[in-house]
Amino acid sequence: MRDASDKSGTASGYVTALLVIRTFLGLVYLTNGLAKLFGFHDVTILLWHTFLINRDDAFNIQMGNTSSSPGFLHDLGTIILANWVIFQWLLTAGELAVGLGLVLGILGKLTATGGFLLAFMTFIFTLGAGTWTFDYLFEPALFVALIISPPLPGLDSRLQWGKTP
Repeated sequence: MRDASDKSGTASGYVTALLVIRTFLGLVYLTNGLAKLFGFHDVTILLWHTFLINRDDAFNIQMGNTSSSPGFLHDLGTIILANWVIFQWLLTAGELAVGLGLVLGILGKLTATGGFLLAFMTFIFTLGAGTWTFDYLFEPALFVALIISPPLPGLDSRLQWGKTP
């Protein structure tokens, strides 16, 4: 039989897991936003090498998805590509805002909703283009978990709007 302290330990474990997820997603969005802002692609830290998606990469991905998407998605993608001068900066600002919000714990539900919308649009375009893989479903699902979770610790709790009366 479990006692009250065991229940709080379990709840603490869930909160810790959600904080790890929030921080990881925040770092992914923040670093990709920085790559778009400053135009870099390759990252090497000691023996680890990876790449981030900069504005040119995002344009090429959108172009590939648009060319193979049907109907409305093709039309929407064409509008995005035709106005890439604007959309590249909206994407950059969105990724930076979501990344900072998640890492710092600011406006948690709103930030998670913004991240969900960005991730879900990628999911929809890749699904429509026939380039969908299961890993594109992970981000929207993780954002949904953050949206429906109880409030998590972060800077929100230290600011005026996050204080409970």
